[in-house]
Amino acid sequence: MRRSAAFVVLVAVVVSGVGGPMIALAQDDAESAAARNLGLEELTPGGTKPTNAPASVRQNGQYGEFAVKTLPTGLMVDESETSPSWRYLRPGETVKRNYVQLHSKRAYGEEAEDYVVEVAHYRVGQERYETNNGETSTQKAAVNVTTYERTVSLAGGYDYAEIDLRDHYDQKVRTVMCVREPDGESCLENPGDTRWTFYHQSSKATLPIETNSAGARLAWGILSLLLPFFGSTVVTLYGGRKAVEKAKAGPQISALWWILVAIGGIMFVVMAWDWLSATLIRAPYLVSAAGGVLLGVIAVEWFGRRTYGAGFLQFHLDDGFDPTDPEAVEDAVANAETDAAADTDPDEPTDAPGVLKASFTVTKFARGDTGERSAIRKGIRKFWARARDATADLEVNGNMQTKIEVDGPIEELYLLDPEDDDPLEYTPEHHVLEFPDLVTYDDEGNRQIHPVPYVAGFSALGMSWMAGQLAAGSGLLGVFLGGLGIFAVKVAKPRDGRLYANLAPIHYHHAVGSMLTHARGLADAKSWDDWFRNYAESEAETHADRKELMDDRSESQLDQLYKRYVAKDGAEDGPVRDNSQEASADD
Repeated sequence: MRRSAAFVVLVAVVVSGVGGPMIALAQDDAESAAARNLGLEELTPGGTKPTNAPASVRQNGQYGEFAVKTLPTGLMVDESETSPSWRYLRPGETVKRNYVQLHSKRAYGEEAEDYVVEVAHYRVGQERYETNNGETSTQKAAVNVTTYERTVSLAGGYDYAEIDLRDHYDQKVRTVMCVREPDGESCLENPGDTRWTFYHQSSKATLPIETNSAGARLAWGILSLLLPFFGSTVVTLYGGRKAVEKAKAGPQISALWWILVAIGGIMFVVMAWDWLSATLIRAPYLVSAAGGVLLGVIAVEWFGRRTYGAGFLQFHLDDGFDPTDPEAVEDAVANAETDAAADTDPDEPTDAPGVLKASFTVTKFARGDTGERSAIRKGIRKFWARARDATADLEVNGNMQTKIEVDGPIEELYLLDPEDDDPLEYTPEHHVLEFPDLVTYDDEGNRQIHPVPYVAGFSALGMSWMAGQLAAGSGLLGVFLGGLGIFAVKVAKPRDGRLYANLAPIHYHHAVGSMLTHARGLADAKSWDDWFRNYAESEAETHADRKELMDDRSESQLDQLYKRYVAKDGAEDGPVRDNSQEASADD
């Protein structure tokens, strides 16, 4: 008996150890067999929503209803169960998370009730079938069908349950979900009203993060975040310093561009979150590397400036007059008297004719190793051209002694020719697009083919695609960065610019210095009108004295002596000398 009992126990253990998996395998096979029997006619139909209800609402009995809500993926999405980001499932929507919420609304006070939720995933493919004529044809069919079910308990009033979905990270599948009573027939095989159809593709952002220990998590942070950030920062700072040394100044990016790039970056992250999250989850070190590059660019931009201010000053007369012209002086005096007699506010200053005006231009300069002066303007493209040895050096027409050393916001001041309407001509350093010639012809007309640049370029793009695929899982990202580098180095060729200045004559700065020295005396005048009136009257008196002197010079010295000492009682005739033979003294 003991041997029989032991034999029975051994058989039971063997059956439980071997038969258990066989039974489970039989259940899986049965489920797969049932799933394979589902066709498009069972999987395609959707449910029926009540009138004026959202698209995902389905009726539950006479007074109750079901609804399916989904949680989108995004940078600012709250992933809690009671998040306001949950929304009703929309027709044709692609669910990117591995769960949805099934909401129920029933009468308050009712007891909790169990429901069975059935889910099926499938794809639409082609299957062959034999026609009545014995021929073989193809038609659409459901392929790779996977079904499973969940049992949930929903209380009275408002309640919800989370329905887990099988993950699909590699491809997008069609999904149908339905609800039935526990003792009811399959709602997949027998389509009813409480069904929902949608697409499902798991986002990489929903991957769970698993670490075996705190040390493993620390090592992951160091290798994925700290070291890439440190390395990219060092490389960017070193390369930026070398570029600034050659360019003589940083790019001097305007604050407006920083704001626009920040806004564009935020919009790109929001709109392309799925692609961006999938790429960064696959290669998290890209985040730290990008942060290091940004920090290096900011440091080079803020601390790499070697420029100073240079001013170009040009004096000119606007609606002036010639003080040596008597008629112009008389007209100016008459105009001044007319303006003074007019009813004008005495406290409001007015400009007199002949006001001296000036135009002033400030330009950023940088000195080269040999003393040359190069104009520096803002912009990434100009900075890249200067970093590749393109410059916009100062060229002058005149002697550099017209330069004036100044103290203040600018370090140098140049006086421009007052007679030149356009004394400054500026052409910035720039790039020209030069694609390599595939076919050229020599002087004799012989054709020569140069495939090497194009073969090398396409090979570089192929290697960039492979590098992007291996490093970040995105070949397009690698091709974009590689193509940008080839375009910036091999296609865009730097060209020099030019800053031409027509300087004033060499003695001009002495005259300007004298004018500025005597400018303090102008402050003693009551107004420009008074100053001009005094000036005009002085010029008129000087002109009158000059005219009288000229008239005096026209008379001979003898006539003046006769009128002063000989002429009497208005006699105007002067003495007349007799050139005939003189009379004898004896006469």
